Amino acid sequence: MHPNIIEMINDGYFEVDLAGNFTFFNASVCRVLGYSREELMGMNYRNYTDTINAKKVFQAYHQVYATESPITAFNWQVKSRDGSKRHIEGSISLLKDSSGNKTGFLGIVNDVSKRIEMEEKLRFEEKRFRNLVEHASDIIVVVNPEGLIIYENPAVEKVLGYHPEERIGRQGLEIVHPDDAHFLVSSFIALIGDAGTPPIRGEVRLRHKNGTYRTLEVVQSNLVKDDAVEAVILNYRDITERKIAEEALKKSEQRYLELSIMDDLTQLYNSRHFYMQLQKEIERSKRYEQPLTLLLLDLDKFKDFNDTFGHIEGDHVLARLGLVIKRCLRDSDSAYRYGGEEFTVMLPMTTSKEGFVTAERIKDELSREVFTPVPDREIFLTMSVGVAQYRPDEDMKLFVNRADQFMYRAKNEGRNRICCEA
Repeated sequence: MHPNIIEMINDGYFEVDLAGNFTFFNASVCRVLGYSREELMGMNYRNYTDTINAKKVFQAYHQVYATESPITAFNWQVKSRDGSKRHIEGSISLLKDSSGNKTGFLGIVNDVSKRIEMEEKLRFEEKRFRNLVEHASDIIVVVNPEGLIIYENPAVEKVLGYHPEERIGRQGLEIVHPDDAHFLVSSFIALIGDAGTPPIRGEVRLRHKNGTYRTLEVVQSNLVKDDAVEAVILNYRDITERKIAEEALKKSEQRYLELSIMDDLTQLYNSRHFYMQLQKEIERSKRYEQPLTLLLLDLDKFKDFNDTFGHIEGDHVLARLGLVIKRCLRDSDSAYRYGGEEFTVMLPMTTSKEGFVTAERIKDELSREVFTPVPDREIFLTMSVGVAQYRPDEDMKLFVNRADQFMYRAKNEGRNRICCEA
């Protein structure tokens, strides 16, 4: 090869005699070792290698000399003039003169220090990542683009009872709650379909080896385009105990709310909640221009019953009436103990004519209830009911007062009847 061409190539090219002393080299060799041409000419390989690498070079030269076959993949370290170490990768071949006599060796070399440094850094990061993952309390799952588990850390045994080896090669959906499988599948498809998809978070239930389900918070990340990973990473955190505590707190709060708005005796809503709910229903009626009807019910001659049989029996009657009213209502309706033996029923999306039918149903149901405050005596009770439909822009108190007036009209007209506007 012409010397000028050799000088132009990026690869290092050198020739040494049989003792390993430089006899020829291009500028790339000078750049790698950091010496000038004058300094490098005639220099022996022992001058720019440590003891271990000098031995490697000697053995390589000896092998090429003995076998007359080149070494095509040879790696060693050299020391540059400034003392830094360089990783060299290349080949070594035998040199012969025109008569076929062995005169030395030639080599083609590349400085791969940066690549080696990156590889070592990557190995270090992989080792650190593996140490972190292996000892993490969260379950770390690596899923390849085909949807198969290729790694799962030891935390899976502590959280779900499975040994990691049991999970490798599986799709993993067999332990996912049926209601949560769609979320994981759709998330996986989104992640592998678009490298720009941000991490997807959610909650899923996974089946423990003992058959019970645990609730886990999952973060799914796309590393399919990462050449070092090429997978989707799922990080599961067990939040079962937290969810149980949250659910208990929620039930406790719900129970507290119910106690604050419920009447203990009748298990209907109390009067305080009645006015709060009525205001909401009035606003809804205005907004959607839908009818709203109110029933006001009062037991007939209930004071006489209490005076005759006592308040305990009277309370029993009120509790039974609460059950009767609830039996006659739709899910959208609501009933309240307004005070004493007075009750109100709110009927959204209901005209006064339709409300009259509901009132009749409640009155008839009560008339069939048999009360036995004393042995061998059956008592039947009646009620008087007022029915009023909300008028546009009517004041809430006037609305309630109209229903109350209709109820008293029913009392004055003989009781056991329903009164409403014509």
